[in-house]
Amino acid sequence: MSISTETQALLDLYNQKLSLDTQQLSQINTVQTGYTITTGIGSTDQIKIWGPTDVIANYNPPIVKLDNRIIEINDQINVLQQLVLDIGEEANAVGCGTTAFFIGFSTVTIVSDQLNYRGYTFTTPNPFSVITGTLINSNSGIGTEDYITQPVLGGYFGPIGTNGICAGYATSITNLESQITTLQNERNPLIEKVNFLKAGRSQYELQNYGLEQSKVQVNSAISVSNSIVGFLQDPANAEWL
Repeated sequence: MSISTETQALLDLYNQKLSLDTQQLSQINTVQTGYTITTGIGSTDQIKIWGPTDVIANYNPPIVKLDNRIIEINDQINVLQQLVLDIGEEANAVGCGTTAFFIGFSTVTIVSDQLNYRGYTFTTPNPFSVITGTLINSNSGIGTEDYITQPVLGGYFGPIGTNGICAGYATSITNLESQITTLQNERNPLIEKVNFLKAGRSQYELQNYGLEQSKVQVNSAISVSNSIVGFLQDPANAEWL
């Protein structure tokens, strides 16, 4: 049994829609991954049109390299901060700065530099859902910003003093604090650099999210069109079509 004129028109419509949506999907993929335009005779005169996935891939190596160096330096800082606390407590244990009840004595608070990241998921349903955590080697390169917090590691009673046995402890603490400052001065500009790059990358991550969502919508439309075409071509429905 032949199908009606109206059914044929519907088939023509949805086959046309399938063709157009498939072309659109291909175009989105091309925009997403980038393409090259030949502007002259031969293959030497070309212009590269960068897609967001290419740009993100180009941002990643320097970002990861910077993050790894920042992590390495910060780990060294953490070791030294723990040493300062350990030495301060050892000094207290042998009678140097051992009590806070004498005039002039106070609690010296030692902090730990915690290296953190924050950023956005750039995924559905909300690309601006916030992500945060501790930056370590296994997630190096993540996020849109690195930053430092300083939770309290512990404390000891000071000042340690510079007489007798206490002098060695005081000198060790001073040397360690100097090393910590030097490392912090090396790390902080690197954080500024990687944050600059991560901010630049985030623009393309958001663009890539938009293209991914467009692909989801087009694929959904293709699926619907295929279902309708299948229904219209099903011999079981011919009686009604």
